[in-house]
Order: sequence, then C-alpha cells, then structure tokens
Amino acid sequence: EDEEEGDGLEAWERAYADERSWESLQEDESGLLRSIDNQFLHHAQYRRRLRTAARIQKGLIRYLYIVVDLSRAAAEMDFRPSRMVVVAKHVEAFIREFFDQNPLSHIGLITIKDGVAQCLTDLGGSPDSHIKALMSKLECSGDSSLQNALELVHGYLNQIPSYGHREVLILYSALSTCDPGDIIETIQQCKKSKIRCSVVGLSAEIYICKYLCQETGGSYSVALDESHFKELLLEHAPPPPAIAEFAVANLIKMGFPQRAAEGVISICSCHKEAKAGGGYTCPRCKARVCELPTECRICGLTLVSSPHLARSYHHLFPITPFEEVSPLLNNPHKLPRTCFGCQQTLLHPGNKPGLRVACPKCKQHFCLDCDIYIHESLHNCPGCESLR
Repeated sequence: EDEEEGDGLEAWERAYADERSWESLQEDESGLLRSIDNQFLHHAQYRRRLRTAARIQKGLIRYLYIVVDLSRAAAEMDFRPSRMVVVAKHVEAFIREFFDQNPLSHIGLITIKDGVAQCLTDLGGSPDSHIKALMSKLECSGDSSLQNALELVHGYLNQIPSYGHREVLILYSALSTCDPGDIIETIQQCKKSKIRCSVVGLSAEIYICKYLCQETGGSYSVALDESHFKELLLEHAPPPPAIAEFAVANLIKMGFPQRAAEGVISICSCHKEAKAGGGYTCPRCKARVCELPTECRICGLTLVSSPHLARSYHHLFPITPFEEVSPLLNNPHKLPRTCFGCQQTLLHPGNKPGLRVACPKCKQHFCLDCDIYIHESLHNCPGCESLR
C-alpha cells in the first residue's frame, strides 16, 4: 500500500523527495556539514529590507489587479503538487496580508486561459469574495496571452481617479505569450496610463516580461521554489513608492457610514438583493452596502471606517529600525537577561549573551522574533509606549 501511494518510492525516498532536506545543510569553516540557522537568515533578510526602505512617500490608496496564469503551463508539477495549486494557496495568503497592510485599497482578479483574459472579480475590498471566486475557477487549459490580460486591465484601471495608485501583479507560469496584436503598443499604453506592472515568474526569465516591468516601473522576479515564491509575492504587499506626478497632496472626499440595525431589512446596492440586518448605510444617499472599504454604487462616495484610516497610519510614520547589540563591545553582565517584549531569556546555554537588538529611543532590548513582530505587525515599540 505504501508503494502504491508513493508511486513506487520507498518511505525514506519519499521523505527526501518531498522535503529536500539536503538544501538545509551548509559547510562550516572546518569542512563539516551543519544545519542552516533559518531564524538568523530570516532576520538578516528582514534587516536588509529595513535598511533599503528609505523614508519616501508611499501610495496608500492602491488599485491592484492580480493576473493569474491558468494556461496549460500552470499544470506543471515542478512545484508540488502543481504550479496552479501553489499559486492559489499563496494568492489567498497574499490577499489577506494585502488588506491587512492596505485597508484603504482594492483588489481585482483576472485569469488567463485558452488565450483569453477573463475578469473573475471586480475591484473590491472583501478578501473572502476574491478567494472564493478564485478557488471555484481552478482549471488549466490552452495558451497564455499577456497582451489580452494587459488590455483588459488597462480598460479597468484607466478609469481610476488620479489619487489612486494603479498596479498589476502578474503570476506567470508560461514560457511564451500568444497575442493577437502588437504587445509593445499595449505596454506603451500601460506606461502612458501610469499603470505599474510587476511579474513573478514560475518557469524561467522571459524578455517580454522583463521589458514590461522596466517600461512601467515594476519589478520582475523568478521563483526558485515554493518558499521563494511566497517571499517574492509578499514583497508586493507593502505600499510601493508614489509616482512623482501623483505625489502631490490631494483632498479626497470620504464617508464614514454607520452600521445598520440587526433587524432591519433593506436592499443591498452591491448584490441587488434584499438582506436582513448588518451592513452599512451611506451617509450621503442612504444606500446600503455590505462591507467596507468600498465605493457607493449609487453616489460614488468612498466609504471607509475610522479603524481603516488608523491602520494606514504606520506607513506614514514607520518605527525606527532597532540597532543590533554586540556582546563583545558591551559588558555582558550589564546587559538585560530577558527580552522586554516576550520576557524570554536572551542568554544561550552557559549564560552566554545571544543575538539581540535595542530600540535607539527607549534603549530596551528585544529578541530577533520580537524585532520582526514589532516592525512588521505591531508597528509600535512596547518600550517607548510604556514610557508614555
């Protein structure tokens, strides 16, 4: 039975084939093999991202279309169990992370299949509706057409107001594109409309994708494996730098709707059907909407809640990166023994001081895990907050 389940492989062979455990080894100075310290590597990558993130103006109101390639190339099994399944799983995580970091933004989904681009979901602020629509359409067939996808996206994003940042993220599995016309003209139209196009490839580097990203100011990268693909995808969650022409200050009219009473029955303007309880009432035209943030279908007013604005605040005033503390340059006996955040010990076995960082303002010491959590999720320093 085990052999039938594992396609004729022994149990020990399946473990190596699935886990690729040899990739977690490296050679030390003496020539011996030892396991890679993944926590240290993860923290080193995170510190590099902090150093390169300069204090620049960012676009907080984003309109992003995710283009998913569902051509026959997405059925390839170099990513287990297939490229399509891996992409769907990580797109779900990306959508939730995107709305967590960009509460005022909108996402739409487009698929490429049989040489045709199809709009799965319109721009909206509900992660569940996008994920449900994507999971119901996971079928691969035919060729991929990059030009058709770009023309469809251009038609939608060209109507976005000037204060919105227009973006496209293409998850491309194919090694070619089957287009009905001149794709260079389509790329120039996207460039003229200030649409930032980025591509994450799952096969190999393709010149037309690289050219598209260079012309429109996006980024192009090719995933080596599933973990690398996840990392490349999540890099697009934080707001990108604002385009210079759009970096001027704009006053945007917004409405803060009240939540409707639970027992009230009203017609929802989003789904055009009667619903009982919940929902929100537009302060201008009194129409009902199901979720926030959104744009009122009746009067066009942007509807948000005050927590959405508050959660966008940390991108404007990010926390200062913490400084690494070297035990060699400090008296080990004077260093704190526990992390100020989680209260876990900062000492290695034998009471030797381990890796730690310190806030430059309050001088409190934190472990590496708390450092990442504070800068990527909490967005407040516990030490500075306790001084207040």
